[in-house]
Amino acid sequence: MNKLKTVSEQAPALAQSLIAENKKMDWAEELTSGKTTIKEMIGTDDGASEFLEKVTYDAYSGREAIPLVYKELYTTREDRNFPLVMTNKEFGPVQVVFLEKYEGGEVKFGTLAPGVEKIVRMVTYASGIEYNEDIIEYNQTWRVSDIGSAFGEAYNKLLNHLHLYPIVSGTYATTGASLSDQYEAQNDDTAQLIAFDTDIKTTLMNAMQVLPKGSKLLVNEFDVLRIEEALSGAMLADDRPNLVKRKLKMSDLIVYNGDEVEVGGKTYEYAGVDVGDAYLITPKRNFLEYIKHDLRIDSDDGDLSRLILTQVVGRARRGLLASIGGKYGAVKIELE
Repeated sequence: MNKLKTVSEQAPALAQSLIAENKKMDWAEELTSGKTTIKEMIGTDDGASEFLEKVTYDAYSGREAIPLVYKELYTTREDRNFPLVMTNKEFGPVQVVFLEKYEGGEVKFGTLAPGVEKIVRMVTYASGIEYNEDIIEYNQTWRVSDIGSAFGEAYNKLLNHLHLYPIVSGTYATTGASLSDQYEAQNDDTAQLIAFDTDIKTTLMNAMQVLPKGSKLLVNEFDVLRIEEALSGAMLADDRPNLVKRKLKMSDLIVYNGDEVEVGGKTYEYAGVDVGDAYLITPKRNFLEYIKHDLRIDSDDGDLSRLILTQVVGRARRGLLASIGGKYGAVKIELE
C-alpha cells in the first residue's frame, strides 16, 4: 500500500505531463495488443501501480474534455497546509502617496483601512467507481478507459458548478431610481440587477456604469450572437468605439449553460446562465478558490460478493470565496 500511496501522489503530475506532450502510457499499446491482460495488472503489486496510473491518466484525459470555464474569474491559492476553517480578510482601501525623499527625512508610509472578514471552510468532495469481474473475463480494455474518462468529466463538471453557482444563484436588487443610485448600492455591497433598457448595447453600457471595473461577461450560448451584434454595432457617430466596445471583446465572454451528471438512473443538474440573462463580473479579487489538494485517486480491493474486482476512489479538498457585492463583485443584466 505504501507503493500505491506513492503512485497515487505522483500519478496526477505524470498524467498531466503525458497529456500535455500528447503521449500515452507506455503499457497502453501492449494492453490493447493482447500482450498484457487487465488481470495481470490488477493481480500483482507492480500491476496494481500501473493500473492506478492508467485510471489517473484516463481521468485526466476526461477532464480535458470539460474545460474549466471559471478559471478566468477566480484567483487560485493552493497549499497543503490549509486548515479546515480559515478566515479571509479582504483588503480595505489603500492610501499611498509617493513624495520626494530628502536627506535625513523619513519615508511616508501608506495606510490600509480594515477589511471585511469572511470564513472559508474546506470541503471534501469524493466519488468512487468499481471495476467488475467481466472486465477481466472478457479483457474489456475499452471499459477501463471509458470509466476513467467519465470520472474525470464528472469532476470538472462539479468544479464549474461550485464556482459559477454563487454568481448565477446570487441575489441581485435594483436599488434606487438611477444608475448613480445603483452604483452607490453596488459599492455598499448590494449586488445590482440591471434592467433592460432600449437595446442590449445600452443595457450593457448601463451595467458598466454601475460596475466600472467589470471586464468579463458570463452568458448563455444562445445569447452569444445577439451580444456579438451589440458589440459590433457599439460605435459612436464619428466611428469611434463607445464604452461597450472599448471594454468588452468577444474573448471576454464566458459561456456556461449548466451541466448534468447521471448516476444510477438519477440525474444531478447543475444550473447555468438562463437565456436572456448575463453577468458582468470583476474577476479575481472577490473570487478565490482554495485548494488543499486537487483530485487524488487511489484503488483498493473489491467486493467478491458482488464480483467487484477493484474499487477506485477519488477525492479533493477545496474551498472557495465568492462575493458578488462591491466594486469588485458582479451585476446581473437583463438582455430582454
